[in-house]
Amino acid sequence: MNSFDWFAIALLAISATLGGLFRRLSGFGGAMVMSPLLMGFLPLAVLIPVVMFIELLGGVWLARNWRVAKEDRPRMYRLLLGAAIFLPIGILVSTQFSVQLLKIGASSAVLFFALYLLLQPHVQVNLSKIKDNLVGSGAGLLLGSCGIGGPVVALYLNASTLEFTRARALLSQVTSGMALFAIITASLIGSDLTWLPLLLVGLPAFLLGFYIAHRIDQEHLISQAKIKKICLYLLVVNAIFNLAISALI
Repeated sequence: MNSFDWFAIALLAISATLGGLFRRLSGFGGAMVMSPLLMGFLPLAVLIPVVMFIELLGGVWLARNWRVAKEDRPRMYRLLLGAAIFLPIGILVSTQFSVQLLKIGASSAVLFFALYLLLQPHVQVNLSKIKDNLVGSGAGLLLGSCGIGGPVVALYLNASTLEFTRARALLSQVTSGMALFAIITASLIGSDLTWLPLLLVGLPAFLLGFYIAHRIDQEHLISQAKIKKICLYLLVVNAIFNLAISALI
C-alpha cells in the first residue's frame, strides 16, 4: 500500500471510533461523524457502503442491548414503513431537481430546527401516529433525494416527550433500518465489493467507540440532558458542513 492508503485507513479507524462513540451515546450519529471526515479521502462508491455497513452492523450489536420498548415498536414500524415507501419517490425527485439544491434546503431546515431546540430547551413535541408517518415519509424522501434522512428522525425523537433511554433505543433501530435501505439502494445502483476489507478496520474501531461510550454511560460522566444537547450540536455541525460543501461544489 502507498502512504495515501495508510492515511485513509488510519483516518477510517479514527472516524469510526468517534462514530461509534456518538452512536452509543445518542442512538445515531455514526454516519454523520464518519462521512464528513472520510469525504475526499475515499471514493463515494467505497465511502457510502463502508459507512452504511458499519452503521448497520453496529446497530445489530446495539439491538441486543437496547431493546425497543414494546409500546414503542408500532412507532418504529411506522417510521420505517414511511421511509421505505418514500425512498424510491425521493430517488425520482433527485432526477428532476438539483441534488445540491435539495441538500441545501434539507440542511438549512435541519440547522434551523436544531438551533431552535438549542435556544428553546424546554420545547417538546408530543408524539402521534400522524407525526410518525410524516417524519418517516420525510426521512425516506430526503434520504432518496439527497442522502439526508436520519437527522429528521433524530430531531423528532430528541425533541419529543419520550423518555431518553426509550427514544435512544428507538432512534438506534430506525437508524439501522435506514442504513439497510441505503445499502439496498446502493446495491441496486451497482458497486463492486473492493470496500469489504475496510470493514476489518472500521467495524472494530466502531465497537471501540461503543466501549468508550459505554464506560462514560456506566460512570455517569455525562448527564442525559447534556447528551441531548450534544446530539443537537452534532446536527448543527453536520448541517453547516453540508451547506459549506454544497456551496463549494
